[in-house]
Amino acid sequence: MTMRHFLVLALVAWTPFNGAAQSASEDDYGPMLKQLQRVLLAGEADAYASLIAPGADTSAANRFARQRIATNMDRVTITPRFQLPVDDGPEGTAYQITLELFFESGTIGRLETWQLDVVRNEDDSVWRIRDQNHLDSIQGLHHLALTPTKQFAANDLMVVGEDMSLTLIDGDVFVAETDVGVTGLVLLGNGVMRFAPQPEPERGQVRIFSGSDTLNAEFDAAFVRVNPEMFRSRISTGGLVEEPVDSQKYQDATALFDEFISLSFTLDLSDISDRVWSLNPAIGDFLAEVRTKRHGTLTYTQSTPQPEDISLYERETNRIIALYPSERKRATQGRYYGEDDAVSLDALHYDVTASFEPLGSTQQQLRAAPELIGCRIVGTTNIAFRVKGLPIAAFSLKVADELDVISVSSNELGPLLFFRMNGQDNLLINLPAEIPSGTEFTISVSYEGDLPAQGLEENWIANQFFYFEAEGLFGVGEPRYLFSNRSYWYPQTLFADFATATMTLTVPPDWGVVASGSPASTNPPVPETTSPGAKQFSFEALQPTRYLSALISRFENHDTPRRQVRLLEAEKPPVTTRTGGAVFYNTLAIEAHGSPRSLGEIETTVERAADIASFYASLLKDLPYPSLAVTLTDSRLPGGHSPAYFAMLNHELPRQPGLVVSWRTDPVSFSNYPDFFLAHEIAHQWWGQAIGRKNYHEQWLSEGLAHYFAALYAERDGGPEVFRDILRQMRQWAMRHSDEGPVYLGYRLGHLKGEPRVFRALVYNKGAIVLHMLRELIGDEAFFTGLQRFYHQWRFQKAGTNDLQLAFELASGQSLTRFFDRWIHESALPELRFSSRIQTVSENEELILRFEQQTQQVFDLPVTVNLQYRSRTDESIVVPVTERVTEVSIPLRGRLRRARVDGDDLALAKIDQ
Repeated sequence: MTMRHFLVLALVAWTPFNGAAQSASEDDYGPMLKQLQRVLLAGEADAYASLIAPGADTSAANRFARQRIATNMDRVTITPRFQLPVDDGPEGTAYQITLELFFESGTIGRLETWQLDVVRNEDDSVWRIRDQNHLDSIQGLHHLALTPTKQFAANDLMVVGEDMSLTLIDGDVFVAETDVGVTGLVLLGNGVMRFAPQPEPERGQVRIFSGSDTLNAEFDAAFVRVNPEMFRSRISTGGLVEEPVDSQKYQDATALFDEFISLSFTLDLSDISDRVWSLNPAIGDFLAEVRTKRHGTLTYTQSTPQPEDISLYERETNRIIALYPSERKRATQGRYYGEDDAVSLDALHYDVTASFEPLGSTQQQLRAAPELIGCRIVGTTNIAFRVKGLPIAAFSLKVADELDVISVSSNELGPLLFFRMNGQDNLLINLPAEIPSGTEFTISVSYEGDLPAQGLEENWIANQFFYFEAEGLFGVGEPRYLFSNRSYWYPQTLFADFATATMTLTVPPDWGVVASGSPASTNPPVPETTSPGAKQFSFEALQPTRYLSALISRFENHDTPRRQVRLLEAEKPPVTTRTGGAVFYNTLAIEAHGSPRSLGEIETTVERAADIASFYASLLKDLPYPSLAVTLTDSRLPGGHSPAYFAMLNHELPRQPGLVVSWRTDPVSFSNYPDFFLAHEIAHQWWGQAIGRKNYHEQWLSEGLAHYFAALYAERDGGPEVFRDILRQMRQWAMRHSDEGPVYLGYRLGHLKGEPRVFRALVYNKGAIVLHMLRELIGDEAFFTGLQRFYHQWRFQKAGTNDLQLAFELASGQSLTRFFDRWIHESALPELRFSSRIQTVSENEELILRFEQQTQQVFDLPVTVNLQYRSRTDESIVVPVTERVTEVSIPLRGRLRRARVDGDDLALAKIDQ
């Protein structure tokens, strides 16, 4: 991990030193700070007394000096950060200043934060220290470099991590040492990297990447970081023989070391030091950067705090090859872990105040993808927390790396120290003392910066190459800027966490905002041309939301009124639910916003959205949110996004004459039912928003369920043939790509090939087909009862596949472990051999249908058999195939012409008949 250290702005009254309005500046007491620097550099604790103001507590000052002033310092850097006027003296004569001090002694560094009360007499320009306090410090910083006097010849040297080994067959090894041992190595020569993950899905991904279940890659150089205490358990030192240092090889090794040292375990202190400063990896943490001959640089890591602590990825592209829990974690946390199980902090409420200034709106910029341009954001977010687990002394938040964090403070705790994670969107916050479980407190984070807008989470036809090749072939619409779950545009917990929220968002006068929450009645109209200056919009999310979103665009006024969806008396929710403090609503208010080009579709979109929401409410007996804003924004590609309280849908721009574009080559393009997109996005208000997922593996719960609910609405609206056509298309794509990995891999499906259609074919389409198969197996009553049970049990909480399985098991009275294992956690498809025969029993003819499963594993699936009679109406029979050999007897109603298996083309299996 790479960190950037900052000091926080404690309270509103604190003023940063680069601020304009302050009565004193660093120049005023600069001479005092320079004298303090000389005292610290000399290591003379007694000389600190010369800086003390008359009347100060000299005993406390001497004690402080003996504790904090060390000898043998090579360099001391003092950086003033903030100041606060002290009110017990005449104005301009007393301040509390916060200093950041960095001490360097050889290759050892120490970062400290001090708070000094400084004073001067009204008629005196000399500043002195009246009081001093040590706030925090970071020890164990090292300026690492390869030891210039050590070089080792390697003979089959082994470096090992779990499921991974580096063998340097012959070559040279250089080391980087700290006072407690070796923490870094550079390997040069001929070597082989072997990576053989234990979990089957990960072996499948390695097979896609390398062509084999085990990756064997030749390498010519590697960089390794390890905790010094673990050095001998990771490296076979018997394969090292010390030899004279070769200057050229040392230079080559140093170049590699310099390339990688700043990418991990490193604090970014570039504003106070010109050297790279590193922390030792924790015990159990391990990293290897391996420069392979075929695959470029591969990065292997073990990171103990992560629930999936082993990873292998391409450094240049960040493509994830493998990501999974170690053997120890698989044994302790189980398959269905929650991503925030180890997080001890629960966000209760967000209060966001932010302004947005679009950065680009020229015709050229709009043609080149406006969402990649973004906005200037200036904001302050207040967050209410509760400590839910063990006592905490620090915690982390997500904030976009492009946003500069100006300050962090707490009403209860005062000023807080924080560190930026360089390039990782992380903000680490230190607390002045441990906070026990159950404690509630608030923090306030101020930030600003230029942030690119987020692309849609669901670009239905997500082809970035087409996006740019099509420049000039489409008309230019209104720009839109979406800031949502992948942009970290406001400080938030590391993982999406249900919380209530209020937002006050400001935009330029000709822009509007749609955001998570019910809009305030005082919000200005969109657009507004009569009032100059910025416009302020307010939103309130009284129901818990997983994350907050804001969409900024130039919307057009229209006359289409709101629509009301009402929950009928017979559709009221069950009495016993786990709601996490949320309430139930009987009414949903639906409104719409759109660009000028989309106004002609606003009225029909609102009507259709209301009908869709009413249908879903009847199935699940609930309206999770009191309001829904449906927005139509201009885009070249179909797509959508549905955070809590609003659904965004792309309105395709007109094409140049003669340009023909077909979306049939995408798994989720259902040309026979265009409203499928809208139905899918609205379904996310229930599946994905009201019900969250425990981790990224569970994405199919939101996408598969939203997809299937959209298909159910298509059936109700368009009839059974439309429904079957949609299911057939889903089945075709699932059959085509199932060998790419199990549904449970989530967003990683297709990731290695850069092919998002694989992800949509499996997480969306196969997920929906699996639900339909389950419905066919257990029956409609058990299926919809199980869905309602699952929804109301986990409303406004995070759920997993095991929770859905349990709900269906309780509703159906049967075990479904094998069903979910085969269809969600594994990638193989069943192969069936079908045969039929007619036999006579008591002068009545029966048709015997026989299914024999050819694969090693036994699957549970429904298969439809169509009986075609010579003189009667055809008959369809759904056969639950659940054994190695399944035989069913069907009484015949006449002379049979033929029995056709899977006549509806819906069985997710290869059938030999």
